[in-house]
Amino acid sequence: MKGLWNSAKWELRESGLLNWKVLLFLGFWAIYDLVSARSWGSVAMTGHLSFHLIVFAILAVCQGLRWPFTGSFDLERTSDRPAWQSLLGRTLAWAAVIAVGSALQQASLWIHLEWFKALYPQIFSDGAEQVARLEAWTGGAGFLTALLLGMGLYVLSITVALCCKSGKKRHRATLSTAAVMTILTGLLLWFFLRSLPLGFVGLGVILTGLTASIWLLTYKVE
Repeated sequence: MKGLWNSAKWELRESGLLNWKVLLFLGFWAIYDLVSARSWGSVAMTGHLSFHLIVFAILAVCQGLRWPFTGSFDLERTSDRPAWQSLLGRTLAWAAVIAVGSALQQASLWIHLEWFKALYPQIFSDGAEQVARLEAWTGGAGFLTALLLGMGLYVLSITVALCCKSGKKRHRATLSTAAVMTILTGLLLWFFLRSLPLGFVGLGVILTGLTASIWLLTYKVE
């Protein structure tokens, strides 16, 4: 448990999320989301109310790509900490962060749902359908789906980065290459699996990616 905790703690420190200025900004924005936010466009509105979730997911992906190319990765590899602790500690840390973002999204949507219901049918020809989609996303199922998708993106990024570091040209692997490969892999998964429920896709990527990442980190990555 100590190894998991240390990996999670250092991951959050490296991400900058434990900086008091960052926490203060995110806190003020969360309050703003919950008490205000009005827009004529449904995409802009839902994006605004999902600000924390989007930011946390992007930050998680950036950290997942970046970690195998940093000095902290080298320290992990020279320590006695098992690969599964290094990976699961970081994954659990981001699970907690993305869960907070998903919870804030759900709270924002719930608070503004009546406003959506009253206004959207008046200003959009498909306003009722837009409200129905938002209403279907609100609740426990929407929270879990967002969490699984966010975690799936993180696990995908770190798995691809470790694959780049374990290939034949591992010493030439770069962060930009890992980023491009992550985007391409994500697009391929979306193309072939878009008909499946999003939550199941996220869960499948998490389980498969973590298994592959632990194996790569244990046996392949130098």
